[in-house]
Amino acid sequence: MNRIKKYLSQNDEFLAIIVGIISSLAVILNTIEASGFKDIDINIFTDSLNLIVLILALFFIQKSVLNIRENESENICKQFNMDKFDLKNNLTRTNSLIGQLYKAVRWFVIILIGFYFLQLFIDLTLDYTSFKSSLVNKDSFFELLGYDNKTHLNAAKFLSIEVLTNATNLFSATFLFTAFLVLFSVTLEDDNKTSQINNQIPMAIAVGITLLSIAIIIFGIPGLNLEKSSTIVRLLGGLYNGVAMALLFSRFISMEYYFQHSQKSFERNFYFYGITIGLPLYIVVQPLYALFNLFDLGESSASIFKAIVFLITFWGKLVLLFFIYTMLNKKWIHSYILLTLIEKKNLEKLSIELEDVEKLKQLSN
Repeated sequence: MNRIKKYLSQNDEFLAIIVGIISSLAVILNTIEASGFKDIDINIFTDSLNLIVLILALFFIQKSVLNIRENESENICKQFNMDKFDLKNNLTRTNSLIGQLYKAVRWFVIILIGFYFLQLFIDLTLDYTSFKSSLVNKDSFFELLGYDNKTHLNAAKFLSIEVLTNATNLFSATFLFTAFLVLFSVTLEDDNKTSQINNQIPMAIAVGITLLSIAIIIFGIPGLNLEKSSTIVRLLGGLYNGVAMALLFSRFISMEYYFQHSQKSFERNFYFYGITIGLPLYIVVQPLYALFNLFDLGESSASIFKAIVFLITFWGKLVLLFFIYTMLNKKWIHSYILLTLIEKKNLEKLSIELEDVEKLKQLSN
C-alpha cells in the first residue's frame, strides 16, 4: 500500500488519467442513456469538469518554483566553464522570463474560469431551442428589443452573455500569446538584460475583435440572421484562440525535443504523447466551439456534439496545465531558456564559419 501511495505521489499524471477516463466514461454512458447516468445534464457535467480542472490548476500553479537558486548557479558555472558574471546575467533574464510566463499562464487560467462560468450559466438558465426561432427570424439585436416577448428577451439575454463569453475566450488567448512571446523572445534578444514582454499587439487584436463582435450582434450582418451572426462571433474567438494555442504549443514541442531522451518513465511518456498528440488535437477542436448552434442537429445531437468538444478540451487542459506545473517545478523550462541563452555564443561562433548565416553575427553586435 505504501508503495502505491509513493508511486501516486510521484506520478500525479497517473491520477489525472484516471480522473479523465472516469469523466469520459460518464459522458459516454450519459450519451447511450445508461441507467444511473441518463438524468445527468451532459453539458452541465462537461462545463463543470473544465471548471474543476482550471480551479485546481490555479491553486497548484501558485506553488510553482520560479527561480534558480545560488547554489545551483555555482555548479552550472563549473559544468559549462562559464564566467560567474556572464551566468548571472543569463540567470537574471531566465528568472525574469519565468516570472512573466507564470503571470501569463495564471491570467489565462483566471479568464478561462470566467468563460466556463458564463457557459455554465447559459446551460443552467437558458434553453436554446426555446428561443432559437427568434435568432433565426431576426437580423439584429435591436429587433429583439422591439417586442415585449419573453422568447425575444431570452434571445437578447443569450446574445449579451455570448458577447461576454467570446470576450473571455479572446482575452484568455491574449495571455497564451504572451506566454508564447516570453518563450520566443529568448531566441531573438541580443543581450541578457531583463526586459518586459510587450503584449500590446495581441491585446489590441482581442479588443478589436470584441468591438467587432459587439457591432455584429447589435447591427447584424446584411443577409444573415442573428443565429449565423452569433456563430461568426464565436468563430472569430475560436480561431484567435486556436492560433494562440498553435504558437505556444509549437514552443512546447520544441522543448520536448530536448527532453525526449531523458530517463524513460510514465511521466515522460505522458508528456511526450500529450504534447505531440493531445495538444495538437486541442488546437483542432478549439474552433469547433463556434459550431454548436450552426447546424440543425436536433437538441440531443447538439448536446452530444457540445459535450464531445468540451470533453476533448478538458483532456487538453489536463495535459497543458500539468505540463506547465511540472516544467516549472522540475525546472524543465528554466533549463530550456538557460540553455538557449548559453548556446547563443556558440551560434555566433558557428555563424563566422558558415557563410550563409554570417548575418547572425552582425545582428548580435
